[in-house]
Amino acid sequence: MAFFDWDDKLSTGIPVIDEQHMKLVSFVNQLHEAMLQRKGKEVLGGIIDGLAKYTVYHFATEEKAFAAHGYDGAPGHVKAHKALLQRVEEIALKHARGELTVTSETLNFLIDWVGTHIMKEDKLYVPFLKDKPIEE
Repeated sequence: MAFFDWDDKLSTGIPVIDEQHMKLVSFVNQLHEAMLQRKGKEVLGGIIDGLAKYTVYHFATEEKAFAAHGYDGAPGHVKAHKALLQRVEEIALKHARGELTVTSETLNFLIDWVGTHIMKEDKLYVPFLKDKPIEE
């Protein structure tokens, strides 16, 4: 059983976006599983790196859809994206300097970041984009 389960409250109903969100949730679950196996320190760098790269890719998908369809809420959402990317970059730098440890705080940050962004920020664009084509 996954630590951070995907469920309907996370779903946007937009297949491309939901697939990408599921991938983001999988990073949290990978870290949790590694922590349970006492291998968190060994895999943390790869997970943080993968999360950072995939986040850039995912945010680009959303931002292209905003531009393509003229979403009015784009400026605020893009601002939130930039803040989240900055936070992920800070975590990656801390890891690179050997200052990041695998703790429940790290895991909780990832859960909060992924869950909060999906459930609050992303849900705002769903009514506007739900029936529009979204390209990756």
